[in-house]
Amino acid sequence: MSATTNKKPLLDPSKVEEMFTKKFNSVKSPMIRHLSSEGYDRGQIAKMMGIRYQHVRNVLITPIKKS
Repeated sequence: MSATTNKKPLLDPSKVEEMFTKKFNSVKSPMIRHLSSEGYDRGQIAKMMGIRYQHVRNVLITPIKKS
């Protein structure tokens, strides 16, 4: 049996880079959280950003620190 997945299509790397530098001031954690909230899974986020899956996972399971 094959399971069909309804994954969102990956964003163009140039669009990810533009969003990363302009909207998030080149800070990876908020970008990871944003992409996750948009419905991308951990593997997709890692691929689009060119980072390791483990980095994405660690960011998403760690609560945001309140100052």
